[in-house]
Order: sequence, then structure tokens, then C-alpha cells
Amino acid sequence: MSHVAGSAVLEVRLLGPVELWAGSRPLPVGEPRQRAVLAALACDAGRVVTAETLIDRVWGEAAPARARHTLQSHLARVRAALRRGGADPLVRRSGGYLLDLPADRVDLLRFRALADQAHGDLGRLREAVGLWRGEPLAGLAGEWAASMRAAWDRERLAAVVAWAEVEDPVAVIGPLGALVQEQPLVEPVAVALMRALHAIGRTADALGQYEALRRRLADELGADPAPATQAAHAAVLTSNGDAATGPAEPAPAQLPADVAGFAGRAEALATLDKVPTLAVVGGSAGVGKTALALHWAHRAAARFPDGQLYVDLRGFGPDGTAMDPGEAVRGFLGALGVPAPRIPAEPAAQSALLRSRLAGKRLVLVLDNARDSDQVRPLLPGAGSCMTVVTSRNQLTGLVAADGAHPLWLDVLSPAEARELLDRRLGPDRTGAEPAAGDAIIGLCARLPLALTLAVAHAVMQPRLGLAALADGLAGTRERWSTLTGDTPGTDVRAVFSWSYEALSPAAARLFRLLGAHPGPDFTPAAVGHAEELAELARASLITEHTPGRYRLHDLMRAYAEELETDPGARDEAAARLLDHYLGLAAAGAKLLAPARFAPILPIEPAAGLADAAAAMRWFAAERAVLLAWAARTGGDRPWQVAWTLDTYLYRQGPWHDLVTVWEAALATVRDEPARAYAHYRLARAWTLLDRAAEADRHYGLSLEVYERAGDTRGQSQVHHEMAILRERQGRMREALTHAERALELSDHSSVNTLNTIGFYRAQLGDFAGALEACERALALAEESDEDIRAAIWDSLGFIRHGMGEHDAAIECYATALELYRRVGDLYWVADTLVHLGDVHRDRGHEALATAAWREALGLYEELGHANAAEVRTRLS
Repeated sequence: MSHVAGSAVLEVRLLGPVELWAGSRPLPVGEPRQRAVLAALACDAGRVVTAETLIDRVWGEAAPARARHTLQSHLARVRAALRRGGADPLVRRSGGYLLDLPADRVDLLRFRALADQAHGDLGRLREAVGLWRGEPLAGLAGEWAASMRAAWDRERLAAVVAWAEVEDPVAVIGPLGALVQEQPLVEPVAVALMRALHAIGRTADALGQYEALRRRLADELGADPAPATQAAHAAVLTSNGDAATGPAEPAPAQLPADVAGFAGRAEALATLDKVPTLAVVGGSAGVGKTALALHWAHRAAARFPDGQLYVDLRGFGPDGTAMDPGEAVRGFLGALGVPAPRIPAEPAAQSALLRSRLAGKRLVLVLDNARDSDQVRPLLPGAGSCMTVVTSRNQLTGLVAADGAHPLWLDVLSPAEARELLDRRLGPDRTGAEPAAGDAIIGLCARLPLALTLAVAHAVMQPRLGLAALADGLAGTRERWSTLTGDTPGTDVRAVFSWSYEALSPAAARLFRLLGAHPGPDFTPAAVGHAEELAELARASLITEHTPGRYRLHDLMRAYAEELETDPGARDEAAARLLDHYLGLAAAGAKLLAPARFAPILPIEPAAGLADAAAAMRWFAAERAVLLAWAARTGGDRPWQVAWTLDTYLYRQGPWHDLVTVWEAALATVRDEPARAYAHYRLARAWTLLDRAAEADRHYGLSLEVYERAGDTRGQSQVHHEMAILRERQGRMREALTHAERALELSDHSSVNTLNTIGFYRAQLGDFAGALEACERALALAEESDEDIRAAIWDSLGFIRHGMGEHDAAIECYATALELYRRVGDLYWVADTLVHLGDVHRDRGHEALATAAWREALGLYEELGHANAAEVRTRLS
């Protein structure tokens, strides 16, 4: 019976037990691990979540040894649950998985959107609060679930307090009373209840709530209520509402103008909305820290009726002279109405007076361009009713560690945010007319807001200038820096970068220059060494630790670093040293993945550091993009060596277009004839995997021509074997068998792989006895072969036994093949074997087992983006 719900809307609920709904009907999700996988995807719906992140969220430190395989099984079952709702929103993307649902289909994300957009809107706040059904992620165990429950509950409390401020006081007393019982030390909830009780005339009860709160704080924390709570209590005592907290002087309004055409940063803005008192916005030069802080402060101004204070602390500027914090304190005191003669002489007394003037008030303070934590601390309010936003190129870890600041790290804009910036500044008509040029401008500006803003300014000032012409200008180094230079130091990209660079120690400055030799997109400390200098660069935001243990420079920063290094010899030496590091580990990894594989024609010295094949797979997954960048950037024999080391990993994991990329790069530079023949052969193999027969045939022919001229029978055998596979994929089985038999003849009848291929083709042609003889002979010779070759033999034996009607034996063969393929991480052949295993189960009449195998195969084919997925869907229909 079908479980498909037609066009019903899929919805995931996390604010309570994890549930999946199709319209008004709940769908079964499965056991807790599957619900955890669904929750781990849904809380980031619309964004790619890496497999490593999913494993960490679902298992944490208790992850099983084969967590990735187990995760794939859970994902297949989650996908099956989603399909029962009539949709398939679980998508495999490069680097992870995407639950492609609109934000309003996940209650957590809908709650956040409503809370963020409410701004006192009672309807939105009611809907947001009403989405909560109990304890979020109820029934899920583990550290991630527990931390999310705690974090989301803080968001709920903030929303409830905001709702209570605008709702009928009678309606909020019950829910607030329950919350006070649940969270007895959360002062804003108690204050909201006090105000509601006072508003309906129950002043004695309101005062009783305050007294109970005061006792709880004293008994459990040894603390007094916060100044804002005391001020609310005083207001109740005097029956004078907000008068007790209102300013005696005109409210200061020091914020500079909001940023015209501000675009993107929705997640960062939402984060600032949730920070209670102190946030540190960090990031590299030109990334838009000040723009974000000012835009948020203007947007949130209504929440801070006592005013806004702003100061540029000049931590990084053209003259290198940071503002003395005492100067900033005195400026704030003056803005708060303190006459100059009444400001104490001692800095400590000045800061104490500032805290006194801010106590009980609701102000927002923007401390822009801070040098370090010590420059900021004298300016911080002591009261919890103010909000302070600090921006800095340095990380200000002291404020985070000692002052409880919430760190918010800004990276370059996402592609969508960068496009939004162009559309807002230039108008969608102009950008829509030249979309490719707009994308080029975004790429050449490295999605850096300052660079994009300057490029856009050129386009605005020259309305007849086509965006393609602007992109062409940016493509040249000299023209790019000219375009990205405004009429003040603060609008000159290189000048802004230089203020951070010039503050470095000499050793860190040298390391930064040499990092320009790294092709990107990121690197580990192991690749570059110099841990102390690397940490200094990170603190200065010249490099970004975008994931734990991995650093990057955006493209403009890399170009700036490369330009600073004026010694070509030093740059070339650094590049060679870096590439040797990567090639050494890549060669070691390649040998671990396929120990019996043909040794490289152009030798590579393997390096120590990878323990086993599993470690090699993890290393290649992390460094794949770096190795691809090296293949594109370097010359001579190096691209060939990169391609050789990557080949097995890329073949097994499925990004076969990358195989084409690296072998084409190898062919573009290598001159050694045997190496060129090998590159043609591997490139043809990649085109075969992509079902591009014409390209494959051409490169097989070029490879075979060189091998025949050189009398290299081993090379000829390899090419004929792969040509056999191409003919098989074309459905030309007789020709495939002919090529395979020629390959075996050229290998002196000793090639295990070719014997297995011949056996499989004989089975395809109905000669099961001849097939069994070839494959059993291959198996007898395969003791020293790589695991993937032995897996292929067992897979062929499963096919043969199935064709002979020996179903139990076929299942055993396929099970052995699956175990070996999974061990080496070959996703395509795992899927292929699962399809055949499902076929055996179907023929035995075991429909449930067949369906399970096919569904798992379908999930893997979809991850790979492989056309075989359509064939499996037909089996499942």
C-alpha cells in the first residue's frame, strides 16, 4: 500500500519530540538515531551539513568505528520517511547533505524568523511562542541534543518576555508563573511577571515575586538582582511605570548613519538580536564588521529608549595610534550629561562614574575598531540592561573568557549575499542584464564587502560602463587594485589590509607573505608550521580558522600577501616546500588505499603521518580541494604527480569530473612519454565513468599508440582492459570480451583483474560455466591483490551464482563483496552490488529485503549524482 501523501506539505518539528508531518498526518521517522539525523539536518535546513558534523551531532565522542557507513544507512531511512510525504528534499551536495525545505517548514526556523521579525508585533510573537510543544528534541540523548535544548530554551525565554511586554497582562500571568517555577533564576521572566501582576492591580503579588527572586539569588548564587531588575522593582513601588528607569537628560544619539543598501548577514543580525549584553564582532579587514554593527544598532534602537553611544577606538588606522580608553570614557560621560568639571581625574573613577550613569538605563553602545580587550573594558557598562557591540580585527579572547562576551565571526559574504549587494546597489535590471559579469565581479572581489562596494561605486559613477568591462578591469592585478581604491584611506582595500599587516611581528609578517604561495582554498598548521606566528595571524584576522584546525585567506588577501613578497626566490622556495608536503602525504595515502597499484612513473617520496587506509580517506577528503588547486597552479611533472596520488580516492568517492580536471592538467604540462601515455589512459577511464564514449575512445587510442610504439605490453593490457569496460557500458558485450581477452593475453594470462572481467562478460553472454572457471581462477590468484579487486571478483561470483539459480551462494558472494567495498570506501560499487543483491532477494520472493537493498543503493547513487539512480527507482516503483 502506498504511503505517499500526494502534494501534502512536509514539515519537521523539533520544538518538542522530533516529528515529521505531511499536511495533517504524522509520518513515522524510526528509531532515535534516525530522528537525531533528521533533527541534525532540519536545524540547518536549506544549508549543507557535512557528514562529519552529522556524525558529531548524532554520536559525539561515542561515534562507532564505521560511523560514516552507519550514517549513510540512517540517511537512507530518513530519505524513505520523507518520500512517504510525497517529496524527496534530502539532497547530496559536495561536502555534505542538504535538507531542501523552506525555513517555514521547520518549526525551530519558523520560530526564529517570527521572533526576529516581530519588533513588538503581537501576532508574530503569539505564533512564535505557540510553536513550542514541550522540551525540544525530547527523547534524543547526547551532548549535541542537550546543548541545543539549552540554547533554544534561552531563545524561547527571550521570545516569551518580548511577548509578555505587548500581550494582555491577564493572558501572560499563567504562562509566566509556570516559567518562573521552571527557571527560577532567570530575572527577565520574573520581571515580566512582576509587571503583569502590577498592571492588573496585584501590586502586592508583584512585590512578593521580587522578594522571592531576591532570596533565591542570594541563597543559590550569593548575588543581588541586576540593576534592571531593581529598577523594575522601584517602578512598581512608586507605581510610576517606566519613569524610574527613564533618562533625566536627552537621550544621546551618536550612531553614524546606517549603511545604504546593506545586504545579507541575516544570520549574524539574528545572533546579535539574541545576545543579552556584550558581543564581539570579529573578522578580517574589509569584511563589514562596522557596517553590521551600525546596521544592527539602528535596527534595534527602539529596544534601547535611553539612547545610543558610539566611538571609533582607532585600533587599526592609517597612523597606527589607538585611542586612549580614557578619552572614550570622557566622551561618553559628556554625552550622558556629565559636565566636564564633575568628571574625576583618575581613569578608574571615570569608568566607575560611567557605569553608575549607565546603571538601570537601556542603551546600545557600539565600540568600533578596538585594538584589544584592555582598550574596551573601561567602557563596558556594569548593568545588564545595556547592550554593547565591539568590533575588532583582533579576536579579543580576553573579553570572551573573562567578560562573557559572545563572539561573532564574520567571513566574506555568501554568493547569494554578494549578489544581493550588487542588486541593491546597481538595481536588478542592470545586474540581470549581465548575470555572468556580475558573478565574475563577485569572484574577483572575493565576496569581500569593502571590495564589492568599491567595485559597485565605479559602476554607479559610470552608468554606461558595462559590467563585463568592469569585470575585465578587475581581472588584471594593477587594474583591480586601482578599481578597489577610494578617495580616503578607509576606502582603499590595500591600505585597509596594510593596517593589520604592519601591526604584525617580523616573523608573522614573513609567514603571511609566504602564505601567498599557497593556492588555497585552505590549509592546516601541519602544512605551514610556525604555530606561534600562525596564531598571531589568526588573532589579527589576516587568516580565518573557518573550521577547527583549518585556516584560509580569501583571494584578495592572498593576492595582497603574494604582492608583498618581493623576493621571487623566497616565494618559489615556499611553494616547493608546501607542495612537497602535500605530495608526500598524498603518495603515502595513495599507497595505503591501493598497495598493489602500479608505482608512479614520475617518483614521489611518501611521507609519514597516515596510519591506515581510513586515515588516508579522511586526509584526501579534507585536502582534495587543495590538491586540485595545486594541479591547476603548478607546472612540469607536478600536476601528473598530483593526479596520480588523487586517482584512487576520486575513483572510489565519485567526483569523476575532478578526475578529468587533474588528468587534463597533467597532460597540459608533462613531457615524459610514458607519463603522457598513462595520463591519456587514466583520463579516458574518467571519461568512461562519465559516459562520454567519444572522449574516452580518443584518449584510449592516444595511450595505446604510445604503448605499442614503446613495446610496453603492460600498458597495452591496461588500456585494452579499460576499453573492454567502455564497450560493456555501451552494451557491446562481444567487443568487450574481445578487448578483455586481448588484455589477458598481453599480461601473460596473469592479470587477476582481467580474469575477473572476462568471467563477468562470459556470464553476461550466458556462458556461466566459463565465467565460473575464470572468476574462481582469479580468486585463487588474488590473495595479494588489493581489497577492491577481491571485492570485484566476489561481486562477479555473486552474479554468476545468481544466473545459475544458486541464490543462497549468490547472497553470500555479494555480502563478501559489500564488506570489502565498504571497507575501501568505494561508494559506486557498494551501490552496484546492493542493486544485484536486491535482485537476488526479489527472485527468492523476499520483497522487504530487496526493497531495503535497493533503497540504500538509490541513496548512494543520488549522493554520487549517478544516472543509475533512475534504474533503481524503476525497481522500487
